[in-house]
Amino acid sequence: MLRDAKVTRPVTYIMVCCSYRGYWTSKGRPTENGIALDAEATLSWIKKEEEQRVDTSACRKQINVVVWGQSIGAGVATTLAAKQDLFTKNVALKTLILETPFLGVRAMLETLYPQKFLPYRYLWPFLRTHLDSWTALAILKERSTELKIKPPNIVLLVAGRDELVPSSQSDILESRCASLGLSTRKEVIASAYHTEVLVRPGGRRAAVEAIQDSLKQHEVDEKVKS
Repeated sequence: MLRDAKVTRPVTYIMVCCSYRGYWTSKGRPTENGIALDAEATLSWIKKEEEQRVDTSACRKQINVVVWGQSIGAGVATTLAAKQDLFTKNVALKTLILETPFLGVRAMLETLYPQKFLPYRYLWPFLRTHLDSWTALAILKERSTELKIKPPNIVLLVAGRDELVPSSQSDILESRCASLGLSTRKEVIASAYHTEVLVRPGGRRAAVEAIQDSLKQHEVDEKVKS
């Protein structure tokens, strides 16, 4: 049990990392649909562990989930978060952390090949991967409204010296969240390159605060309900 200064009771933090098919020690070939299924399987494992942890519902406490995706993983994270029906009352999505995110694969194709005389930017319909955070955020809002549940807080962790993803993409995502009425905070880690957000003290601090705030907000919500 770890004591969190931002909450009024002892708290246990558990990190679950998904090893997608085709990566690290996982077998198989990485595909968009397959990786989405892997993310869903990770959530299913969390729910199963929660069910085994407590035998009686009277003793069961809500598990607050923070979904975190980095770079292309931010697209996977928003896709999972948009499937609000996968979460339950006891396993609730509180925060969505998007580290060095981009709008979608199509936007990145246009970023990598900005020249209009090259054909690549026009070939996006033929891509094997179509991860799209812009669209997923709208689905997230829509599903949350339909299910009458509070959507997660969105935290954008942006590398100030990102050499891969233009800062304009995180700006557009922030505006997108605002237009949808999603609670959003953007933290720019000025000295960080694309893969260095957590290496920098400011990035680590922003990530820790995002996780702590999710639990603090849960306590506030519970007090409001009571």
